[in-house]
Amino acid sequence: MELLGQWSYWVSGAIGATGRMPTYHEIMTTDLAALTTAAERWDGMAGEFEKQEAAYRRDVHGISMSTSWTGLSADAANARFDVTLKEFQYAQTEAKGIASLLRDAHERFVELRGRVVAARWDAVRAGMKVSEAGVVSPGSGQPDTPGDPHAVQPWQDRITKAVRDVTDADEGVRIALAGVVIDSELLAGGRGFNGRAIGDVEAYEAEETERYLRKLGRGGELTDTQLAELQRSFRDNSEDEGFSRMVLDDLGPTGTIKLTNELNDRIHVQGGAGAGTYSAIETGLANALATATKHTKSDWYRKWRAGMRHAGLEHFATDAQGLHLDKAVGYQSLVTLMQKGHGYAPGVVEDLTDDMIAAEKKHPGVWQVKGTYAGARGGWFANDPVDGMLGIMSRDPAEAARYLHSDAHMKYLMNDRDWNVTLNDEGLSKGGHYVPRLDGDDRAGFGAALQAGATGIDPAHPHGGRVGDRATNDAVFKSALTYLADKGDEFPASLREPMANVLVNHGDVVHASMSEVAVAKSPLDQHQIFEVVKQVSKDEGAYGTLNGGMNQAMVSAIHGDHSNSADSLSQVGRTVGFLEEARVQAAGDPKTAAFESKPLFDKAIGYIPVVSGDVQMGFDYVTGEWLADEQKRIDDQQAKRNIGAYDKRNRQLMAFADEWSKTRPSGGDSYVDPHAEVGRAAEDGIAHATGVSGVQPK
Repeated sequence: MELLGQWSYWVSGAIGATGRMPTYHEIMTTDLAALTTAAERWDGMAGEFEKQEAAYRRDVHGISMSTSWTGLSADAANARFDVTLKEFQYAQTEAKGIASLLRDAHERFVELRGRVVAARWDAVRAGMKVSEAGVVSPGSGQPDTPGDPHAVQPWQDRITKAVRDVTDADEGVRIALAGVVIDSELLAGGRGFNGRAIGDVEAYEAEETERYLRKLGRGGELTDTQLAELQRSFRDNSEDEGFSRMVLDDLGPTGTIKLTNELNDRIHVQGGAGAGTYSAIETGLANALATATKHTKSDWYRKWRAGMRHAGLEHFATDAQGLHLDKAVGYQSLVTLMQKGHGYAPGVVEDLTDDMIAAEKKHPGVWQVKGTYAGARGGWFANDPVDGMLGIMSRDPAEAARYLHSDAHMKYLMNDRDWNVTLNDEGLSKGGHYVPRLDGDDRAGFGAALQAGATGIDPAHPHGGRVGDRATNDAVFKSALTYLADKGDEFPASLREPMANVLVNHGDVVHASMSEVAVAKSPLDQHQIFEVVKQVSKDEGAYGTLNGGMNQAMVSAIHGDHSNSADSLSQVGRTVGFLEEARVQAAGDPKTAAFESKPLFDKAIGYIPVVSGDVQMGFDYVTGEWLADEQKRIDDQQAKRNIGAYDKRNRQLMAFADEWSKTRPSGGDSYVDPHAEVGRAAEDGIAHATGVSGVQPK
């Protein structure tokens, strides 16, 4: 019995002495086969203990259990012999557990070292040099000045991360090997073998993570070492479903929300040097949630979702909301957490959004909390969780398109939903009188989802390219156009910029619709497109985005017309006139102040389709002339000059005429004066847009 205890102690001590982080050189040169060799020896050890168990059962335990020995001494001896027999069995379990952990470690290290090797070779193939210590430097023919780190740094970052991943995994294995030898029972006074040993590294990491998170959730303090271990554990297991589910099971839905609130109180209320550490832990928890909920058809997910439906409507006391004498609602905290993570399965985002919508339909005003949660200081808290989920959804444009393709969803979000989620103190009575108002970042998530769904582009990464089905994007665009056109002057101001981006992304069909003379042949309803463009034009930034972006669609149309007719030029003129009339009517709204500076327009805007070099050059030229017109418009306003709408876009129109002539070596139709034609067409476009709008010409 004493020998068995000493053996267990030796294993624990030997493992605990190997906690040093491996270097790049060690990772590249270590013989990982030693792990499988050691695993085989531990299997052999388990076999030896099995033999010893059989011998002990036969020669000692079996004899002591005979009826020839009775009395108090026999009872005492039998109890001790039972413990020893059980320890022989536990020793086998522990040895097998260690062997399994070593094989698990071998598998992980082989994979992770492969990533280090791949990162090194990719750097070498890119012309870099990688030293034996893993330091990247420029190779021959590469920039080597200290002030130009752009060539080296991405490769160094990749190798550094790959090394850190191995280091994180190594620490996880150390934790598992230390935990597998701990006797969790009182059978041998805590000094025996672990009869519950398992061969899963992540299970032991999860146990330690759970212990630390429970303490944090209760408001307890962790040491710097423990906080660092939490961060490492989440990094190492960010994609491990088993680990993630064990952590969330231990917390439960309510515990997850309480922990989130505690972390955010420490980040945003207490602040200080430790805020970054707690933020990293929250990100780790959010990523664990994303991993755990990947499979939305599983029993685990159904149980977790059902639990969250209850916890999501509970009210929780927090320091952040306590400043306003208020409490947070569970779903608000959940979305606050989820915004820190990434990689959520489409199903879970849609499910939770639907659950929150169902909750607010059943409990009107459920999200209304006191205080302002918007902007750089307060926008961290998802006081409107539905809008927050739509923002998360926008990261996956294909998912956003599917969700908003549903007319039921679009109708609810456009027409039926109460977006007044903030309670502002009007001070009308002693003690305050709180009135529901729009949030400071009203519809930010919906606007992002609308952009993603109608364009196929993630608003957070507009240059990342389009994904998903274009036909679905088109359907979402037309649906949004219909609902927003019907709103008239109730058009949400927060959707002007998003819709400008959407219109620009569909610039070809928008241009074709604005320039079409026959209303019935227009690809889009001209009344709807005019109303939406008019409302978009009430915002200076959105106006600049729309008009600047449409320049490219019109230049592209000119370059795509290889006939000798002036049709493409006439169409451009009519579209310019259409846009100008929308601007004039928008400016005529007494609520809309005249712009005091020319619009800012980024010609690299990600929503504009990629075009050829010739079209880009023409686009740059026309846009420059349009901006000059806009500056002249401002100057004229300041001088209180009354100039016709045509004159206000003269330089832009003349630039289009020049571009049209340039694309036709023969000069095009010899009977057409391009400058006169584009001007005439612009006047026609103004008249046509006036008729479409229903406004009587003056």
